[in-house]
Formats: sequence, C-alpha cells, structure tokens
Amino acid sequence: MISREESVSMMENEVKNKNLRKHMLAVAAILRKTAEVLGEDQGAWELLGIVHDIDYEATMDSPEKHALVSAEMLEGKVPGGLIRAVKSHNHEHTGVEPKNNMEHALIAADAASGLVIATALVMPGRKLAEARPESVIKKYGDTSFAKNIDRERILHCEKFGMDRDEFLELSLEALQEIHRDLGL
Repeated sequence: MISREESVSMMENEVKNKNLRKHMLAVAAILRKTAEVLGEDQGAWELLGIVHDIDYEATMDSPEKHALVSAEMLEGKVPGGLIRAVKSHNHEHTGVEPKNNMEHALIAADAASGLVIATALVMPGRKLAEARPESVIKKYGDTSFAKNIDRERILHCEKFGMDRDEFLELSLEALQEIHRDLGL
C-alpha cells in the first residue's frame, strides 16, 4: 500500500484545483477520526479519503466514469478493499453498492465535509473554530442552505452505527483539527 506521503503526492499531481484538494484532505480527516472511533485502520481510511476523488478533474464531464478511472489509477497501489470503496462512493454510476463500514463512511464523510465547511464559511470570521455542532446540525435541517449537499448521503453514518448528530459533531472536530490545511 502506498504511504500517506505518496497518496498526497499523487493527489497533487492529478488534482490541480486547490479547493478539490482541500475537500479530499477534509474527507480524509473525517475518515481517520471515524476509523478511530470504530476501531478500524486509521491510516487506510485516511488514505482512502485522500485518493477518493483522484480522477475527478479528468472525469467531471463524464460522471459515469468517475471512480472507475480512479480504480485504474490505484490498481496495485492500494488494497482491493480501498478500490472497491472508491467505486462505491459513486455507486449510482458504477453499480458498486456500499456494503461495509468503510464504504458507508466514505459516502457520509464526502457529503458531511461540504456541510461543515459551508457552515464555517457563514460564520463571522469564516473559521472552523467558530462553528459549533449545533450550528452544523441546524444547517443540516435547512434545505435552502448548501443545496448541492445531499443530506441522504450523510445518513450513511447510520449504517456504521453513528447517529447523524454524532457524526456531524465528529466531522466538525476532525476538520477543526486540520483547519490550517484547509485555510479555515
């Protein structure tokens, strides 16, 4: 399996958009913290977050290819379980339905990262430190806020035994820990 450093280097080579890179690091942080709580392999889950959208820029005009191109890029570099998880996060197009905790966590973290960051950006100082769990939970319920975030995907957290509010709080804590990397 490639190292964290190698996965970050791969991300930097394949992904030019800085906001997309920040998203990938945000998902990685949430997955690492989720793995810690669930007693799973934190390093593997973090690596999954770093590489899950590695093909996004190359496939953005072909959503049916998203994650499949990533899988090809990752072949031989990461275990098959991580490749399957990458495919499952775009299950609507790949047909690879999420089945285990890691796969459901990726889907939940992918969406939760956007909601938490959007919440931070409406705080007076536009900082994650200002966001509170109650604020994120309230924004979850406000469907006019961050309309592009599919709240149903966040609810995949229930598939691995966390309720929505607990997962959103965990997600906020994870992103607060890497606020410097995110510029928030």
